[in-house]
Order: sequence, then structure tokens, then C-alpha cells
Amino acid sequence: MSMDPLSADLFRLHHAHGYSPPQRATWMVGRLLDGIEACPPDQARPRLELAASLLRQSLIFNPLDPSLWSQFQALAPLCAPRPGFAAWMEEAARTLAEAPPAPAPCQADLDRVEALAEDSDAPGLAALAASPAAPLIRFMALVQLWQMGDAEHLLPLAPKVLAQAPLSLAAPFFAWAAWAAGRADLAHELARLGPPSFLTLNLAAESALAAGDKDEARRLFLQSLEFEPGQSFLFSRLRELDMAPPPPGLPSERKVAVLFYTFNKLGLTLDTLKSLLASNIGPATVAVLNNGSTAFTPEEFAAGIAATAQGRPVEIIQLPVNVGAPAARNWLWHLPSTREADYVAFLDDDVLLPRDWLAAFLQDLELWPRAAVVGPKILNPSALPTVQYASRFFLATGPRLIRFTDNAPLVMDLGQYAFRRPCLSVMGCCHLFNRRLCQGLAVPDFDIRFTPSQVDDIEHDLQVWKAGAEVLYDGRMSVTHVRGSGPKGLQSLALQGHVWGNHMKMEHKFSVGELAAMNAASRGADDRHLAKGLEEAWDLLGEGAREYYRLFVRL
Repeated sequence: MSMDPLSADLFRLHHAHGYSPPQRATWMVGRLLDGIEACPPDQARPRLELAASLLRQSLIFNPLDPSLWSQFQALAPLCAPRPGFAAWMEEAARTLAEAPPAPAPCQADLDRVEALAEDSDAPGLAALAASPAAPLIRFMALVQLWQMGDAEHLLPLAPKVLAQAPLSLAAPFFAWAAWAAGRADLAHELARLGPPSFLTLNLAAESALAAGDKDEARRLFLQSLEFEPGQSFLFSRLRELDMAPPPPGLPSERKVAVLFYTFNKLGLTLDTLKSLLASNIGPATVAVLNNGSTAFTPEEFAAGIAATAQGRPVEIIQLPVNVGAPAARNWLWHLPSTREADYVAFLDDDVLLPRDWLAAFLQDLELWPRAAVVGPKILNPSALPTVQYASRFFLATGPRLIRFTDNAPLVMDLGQYAFRRPCLSVMGCCHLFNRRLCQGLAVPDFDIRFTPSQVDDIEHDLQVWKAGAEVLYDGRMSVTHVRGSGPKGLQSLALQGHVWGNHMKMEHKFSVGELAAMNAASRGADDRHLAKGLEEAWDLLGEGAREYYRLFVRL
């Protein structure tokens, strides 16, 4: 990186996000512009360019927020928009000026959106979106429906509400909701309602990829970068175009063990096993551990596994008491059958797998020989899937201090997670280990001090980096996690206290130097991955994108 430390840190944070949520982007812009008058030109320029990029993206995501317009217009004289965005801004300003008079948003309406979202009141949000309220309020109600994954109300409502100016400006944003729900027809309809932007170009690229036209997808991604250069994840998307897809078969010389455990979730466990056996796992061994369940008998558990397996060998371990997630993983890791494996996959008992997940992960670990573990993009279960977890990095570290970047800064999937990258940590509900590499580097077992669960998988990824290996994220693969462990899953103060207690244990395990070394290694691997993608695309980029990245990445 070639800019001052603040620009470097915030560029990396934005790169980790893919896209930064508007509220986070506004905070970042404030930090970038604070005291910029005193900065020498070589430091001021990257700050201005990054701030302008963050505001441009925020305006495309929410073109109805007057505060974003004010911030951008104040910055525009110092950092003129490029032609593509200038054309979008001109059409957006005209649409806003010509729209019928509408009430201004008031605090009571803002509070109402928040209350409806807190109660997960989809009908109430839908009614508000269809009402004569201020356009920004109606937009916010639609966003909440999307974040809830509510296809039932959002998808029928979107074309009616978003056909009306000025809400039509937001239609290309919601086109991505239709795309995520598998409604390509509606996605293209909504994309046409608003002025073209990088969102419409990227959606057209996704459509081209779905049709098998990689050359057209490449052209559109490059055009999108010229429209809005600050989409650094697109260099990984461009690299993926030239890389082979997961192979149809599995390498016969590699031995794989697939392991998972359960406590009191027989139905979900059987659904997971059914999904696993419907995927392409070849001759992999499968072992399931009943972790002292009390909601059903060992006999019922064994009978359910046998009926679901349909003759496929599945090793069953029945424990009389719940030993917790870390000990259950360790027990499975040290089974005689597992010790023979080259690769070991751990699943939670509530996941639904794509067919090619194992082939993709094995391919990844062959292509990234320093990676000891790889994990996928994790989705919430709904007809309109949202992102529960992608890749994470350190946000801040210090003496007895660890803070991570968000699980998924935007739960709305706009294509910003669909690629591979080195990262600090992936979610533990589905990940594959290179067992031989872990053994060779003496990566420790899962720490039983995090019993019964929470944080143990994250801490183990830190141990991977500490040992000298890497963690890899593969966003090509989407795994549905039926019962998430995020804030809404914290059902009691006691459980919240347990999670924070485990986090504090993790903070006390590592020295400041160890954390700094892990951060440097994981960030460095991701920096090199970005630089390689930029280098490969450099000759294809327009001068606008080249000018932007000369400020941020040293080739």
C-alpha cells in the first residue's frame, strides 16, 4: 500500500467489506476528511478519492437520502465524478426534481420502521412501503423486508412501488433481491426502471455468467470498474473467470472424512445427513456423534441415521453426556477412521449443502497449498436468501483486545462475496481441513475451554495463522445455515454472557505480538491476492480505474 496509514486502513476495511454499508461508509468518510486541510497533497488525494468512492456507492444504494446528497455535493468540487457516475447523477437529480410532491421523512416514521423491523412485522413493513409516506421511509421499509429475507411481501410489492418516481431510482438496487430469490425476469424488469449504474452492469455480468458467456461478463465487470473504481472485489471476480470450475469428480487418491455432531436436534441432523449424501462426496467416510442428547434415545438416533443413510456406511458415536462442541470435534478428529484421512470436513447439524461443495474445497486446497482450512459463503434460510457469514479479518487488536470485521457487512448479496480470498476466519458450520498440513504444523485441537460452544471455531482459525498456515474463503459455494448463531439467536442474557465470556477467554490467550503477526500475515495474504488480480487485469482497465488504484495498491 502507498498511502498514509489512515487511508491504508480504511481502504483495507472497505476491501474486506466488498461494499461498505452506508452508515459505515459515512463514518469512514468522516474520518478521511477530518483534518484533510493539513495533509500534504500525496496524502490528501487518496483520502478524497476513497471518500468520494464511498459516497458514490452509498448514493447508488440509497439515492433517496438527502444527507448523502449533501455530503457528496460538498465533496464533488474537490473530486469530480467520472463520466458514468456523472450521467447517473444528472438523471437522478432530474428524477428527484420532477417527482410529485411528497412529505418529508419525520422522526415518528423513522421510529415506526425501526419498531416494525424489531418485531419482524413483514405485513406492517409492506403496508408502510405501499403507503403515501415519504419516499425515504418507503425505501427503508423495503430494505427491512429484504434484510428479513421476506420474498412473500417484497417481490410482489417491488415492481409496483419502485415504478413510481423517485423510488424508481432505487429499483436497480432491489433488482439484486429478485436475482437472489431466483427471479431473473423480475430482476431485469427492476433494473430497467432506474438509471444505469455499476449495479446494473454487475447484474448483467451475473446474467452473462449464468448463460456461460465469460467474455461478456468480463467486459461488463471492466465497464463497471470504470463507472465506479472502488469495487476492489471485482478483481477477484475477474480472476475467477479464468480459473477452472469445480471438477465433476473427486481425486481418487485423496481420502476424506466428513464429521458432524448434534445435541437434541434429530430432525435437523437427518436433514443435514440427507443433504450431505445428496452432494458429491464420493467414497468419503461419514461419522456422526450424538453429543449426549436427551430429546431422543440412542436407539431412535441410530434408527434415524440408518433410515436416512439408505445403506451408505455412517459411523455413529453415542456419548452419554454433552461434552460440548470443541470436545466433540476433537473426538471426531481423533477417530481411527479420521486419522487415515488426508482431508477432514466439519459440519454443523443444521446445514444444507450445494452438490459440488467438497469438489470445490479440495480444488481450493490444491491451488492454495498453504491453506489449512477453507469455508464457504453462509446463507440464512429463506425464499430470499441473505448472507449470514462471509470472510472476516481483525478490525482492532491490542492488549487483551480482539475485534473482528462484521460477519457480513451487507446481508444483501450484490455479488460482492462470490469469489475466493485468503482471510483471517471462516464460519465453522462447514469447513474442510488439510489434515496433513495441520499435523505437520502442529495446529492444536479445538480448545475445550470454549465449551459448550461459540468462538471455538474462530479461535482455531487464529491458531492456523499462528502455526504458519492460511485460511481460505470460497464464496463460489453457498451453504445454508438453518439456525444461525447471530444476535437473534442469542435467546437469553445468560447465553449472551457466555458468548462474551468466551470472547474474553480468546482475548487473553494471545499476546499483542502474536495478534499483530496474525494480522500482518492474513492481511498480507489478502493484499497480495488483490495485487495479483489487479496486475492481471491492468492492461484491460480504463484510465479512470488505473488512476484510482495507483493511489492504493503497489504493483
